[in-house]
Amino acid sequence: MKILLVSIGTRGDIEPFLAQAEILKEAGHQVICQFPVQFREMVNELGYEFFGFDQRFLEMLESQSGKAVMGGGGIGFGQLKGYLNLIRDSLKIQGLIIEQQRDVLKKINPDKVLFHAKALYFFLEAMADPGKFILLAPIPCLTHPTKEFTHIGLAKWGPFSEKWNLRTYKLVNGARYSMMKRYLKKYFADFPNQSFNSKTMSEFEINKLRTLYTISPSLFPKPDNWPDSAKITGYFFRNQSKTRKIDPDLEKWLEKHPKAILLTFGSMTNPKPKKHSELILNLLVKHKIPTIVNLSWGGLEKIELDSELLFYVNQIPYDWILPKMYGLIHHGGSGTTHQAAVNGCVQLIVPHIIDQYFWNRIIVKRKLGPEGVSIHKIKPGNFEKALLSFWTNDQFNANAKKLSEEMKSESNAYEMEKYITQEYS
Repeated sequence: MKILLVSIGTRGDIEPFLAQAEILKEAGHQVICQFPVQFREMVNELGYEFFGFDQRFLEMLESQSGKAVMGGGGIGFGQLKGYLNLIRDSLKIQGLIIEQQRDVLKKINPDKVLFHAKALYFFLEAMADPGKFILLAPIPCLTHPTKEFTHIGLAKWGPFSEKWNLRTYKLVNGARYSMMKRYLKKYFADFPNQSFNSKTMSEFEINKLRTLYTISPSLFPKPDNWPDSAKITGYFFRNQSKTRKIDPDLEKWLEKHPKAILLTFGSMTNPKPKKHSELILNLLVKHKIPTIVNLSWGGLEKIELDSELLFYVNQIPYDWILPKMYGLIHHGGSGTTHQAAVNGCVQLIVPHIIDQYFWNRIIVKRKLGPEGVSIHKIKPGNFEKALLSFWTNDQFNANAKKLSEEMKSESNAYEMEKYITQEYS
């Protein structure tokens, strides 16, 4: 089969699709990827055909307004201003991105399409031909409601009562449908037999659209009220051993420090990386916690401290390093949370945006680590308290090891491939 994978966003949005690409390619299918153009080189090296979205999408995230939203932009009016500026900038290119989705679909005419929730055009196509399109979601609480948690877009402020948790899905998705209609209206004429309004779009998403939540049922069991069209598949990890390059000095450092942690903010950036780095790294050194610091996209900076307890890297393969770690301090992205959990790491999350507050609560609920501190509210006092609990609580370590064993048998590549490629009506 010819299968198109479409995702928009940062590395955390792309990796779940690359994991599926690996499964599908090994099963003999032709895989085509449509991601932001910044990922072209990586995708080409993996051997997949590539179509790129306009590079301005990720450039927005690296702008001042983008950084204010993606991390450390404060609270109140300053953060609101950042959100409004980012929305304003995104509206300028949303039409172009939708047009690129439509153009690629028509050009390659795939047999199946796996698409991200940000790829708006495919919702129209899926309503017209539900057997061909599958929504791939690396986070829950988007479409299908649950009494326990708010819509993921309000995770920073919730959860509320069960009644209000359910209402948040109608509020947030109602606003989303209105926005989608604004940008997709010009294409409605392409589907003369379909009715596109908030009611029909909601009913289709909740009850008919095949949705694969590529998350762990051990971390988030499927709620009883979800339909059969929504599946929790377990988390799939891409094999990164082919591109693995390890610094020999790091291997020597690890021999000296058998109980060590990894600190990373992944692809999160923020306007105050030096300030946040100084706060966190000084406390790590104070409490003699050996730490590998992943500088990555710039959310953390190298701080000159007279300590051999810190080892700096620019990138590091998680599948190699996490099995060697006691724990992980991170931003709380879905992929990072799952990789830490499957490798039995104690976790301390410093949430920056949206779903990261949700995963922070999940870690606390599963007793895999203490409640983390938001990047917007981090101070020496509250972070030090969480850090000491993270480092010294033996029960967190025992729970993490137990959950790790449960997760290792959750995801099945063969069943995933068959589900994606099966006939559907």
